[in-house]
Amino acid sequence: MTDPVTADDVRSREWGNFIDGSFRASESNQMYDVENPANGTSIASVPDSTAEDVDLAVESAREAAVRWRRLDAHEWGNYLLEVADAIRDIREELVTIETLENGKPFRESRNDVRATEKIFRYFGGAADKFHGETLPETNGLFNYTLREPYGVVGSIIPWNWPPMHTADFTAPQLATGNTVVMKPSPETPLSTLRIAEVLQDVLPDGVVNVVTGGTEPGAALAEHHGIDKIAFTGHTDTGTIVMESAAKTITPVTLELGGKNPNIVLPDADIERAVNGTYDGIFYNQGQACSSGSRLLLHESIASAFLDAFLPLAEELIIGPGTDEETDLAPLASQKQYDKVTDYIRIGKEEGATVLYEGVIPDDLEDGYYVPPVIFGDVQPDMRIANEEIFGPVLSVLTFETIEEAIEIANDTKYGLTAAIWTENLDVANRMARRIEAGYVYLNNFERGAVGVPFGGYKQSGIGRKRGFQETLHTYTRTKAIKASMASPAEGELDSYFE
Repeated sequence: MTDPVTADDVRSREWGNFIDGSFRASESNQMYDVENPANGTSIASVPDSTAEDVDLAVESAREAAVRWRRLDAHEWGNYLLEVADAIRDIREELVTIETLENGKPFRESRNDVRATEKIFRYFGGAADKFHGETLPETNGLFNYTLREPYGVVGSIIPWNWPPMHTADFTAPQLATGNTVVMKPSPETPLSTLRIAEVLQDVLPDGVVNVVTGGTEPGAALAEHHGIDKIAFTGHTDTGTIVMESAAKTITPVTLELGGKNPNIVLPDADIERAVNGTYDGIFYNQGQACSSGSRLLLHESIASAFLDAFLPLAEELIIGPGTDEETDLAPLASQKQYDKVTDYIRIGKEEGATVLYEGVIPDDLEDGYYVPPVIFGDVQPDMRIANEEIFGPVLSVLTFETIEEAIEIANDTKYGLTAAIWTENLDVANRMARRIEAGYVYLNNFERGAVGVPFGGYKQSGIGRKRGFQETLHTYTRTKAIKASMASPAEGELDSYFE
């Protein structure tokens, strides 16, 4: 296992696009700086790519797809298992890189990198266990289906979990015989590029390609005629643009988009357990999670008791850089995200919500993108802070009288990604889970997406599922039906065939 790297180590390295098995400069020869959100300093320079770079990457992926598709499924799986082993060997290096570019605490980055390894390992094991179906014989004809790869998948990933998203949008594609062109977020390209160095040592050239940069390469990838499938994770507004671009070439899309997720606490809930789950649900990853429980729905009979237990936890949060092992709440990932979240805090105050708690940023952290935890009470369902995704450590607290009212509030949003329900009555919990419009429902827990459990949303939270077995592998394959003349329907002696 490698030793941890430092910011100086990262800064001193040369970073390039990964195309056809080698790292290279952009065709524009332009670079941009990757920033440490804890202090605003530059930690690396990476290519500011153009549509021409995307063309080269797609061409490489298309040529590799011919060779990759010819391999047996167990060979795809063996490659992925080897990638998982290699990621395990550089685990601490990846942890440091993610914290430097994203800002999150080391312990969260460690969770992310462990999950990254698990994703590659899971789909490595799944590759040769996925198959088509045999169908009823008709008119003496044998019917069966094959699951075949699309070809080249264009993956566009966000900044909040860069190593995990790299795995999510590489491993299942490769496990089903596709090749990949990936465009990481401009804020956090280094985790993806470091994983690309692992892939360079393990995979055949061109099977995975990485192009860094901002809007131009992302747009070029979404509308490229050489892309057979688009996978995107990010804001719903951007996902809409990606879908519109893909429509020009009738390219199928998988979209993991936003959420404004209800976290519902019923009168009989275990308050301590629900409080701890709510804390993790809103403050993990600094609230920068599409799955975060950003709408807390409390039954009015237990609202005061719940907040009496919850607010002190928020007050005890240690705010600081992610490189400090004591940090609970690290900076947001960028200036853009800082501006967005602080603007929503202003909006919440103007809308008339009550500030139940607002933390204070220590004086020595003024150079970073730190936002203290903010908890709003007296929030009404029609307020913007109750309807729009904030993506920060900001919690909106609403109350309800009846379970029917709670379900109505929970579903009264354009999103439908996750929901949480806290109650000792599992009959009620499971009946509620069936009526809440969300693709992923937690009952008495807030344990985020486990590998092997399909994750995705309803409504404007997206299309498709990641991390599952059949659901995800179906996402990256097409069905081919074959009708074969296997045997004659005629009656008669079988020996007559040889007379």
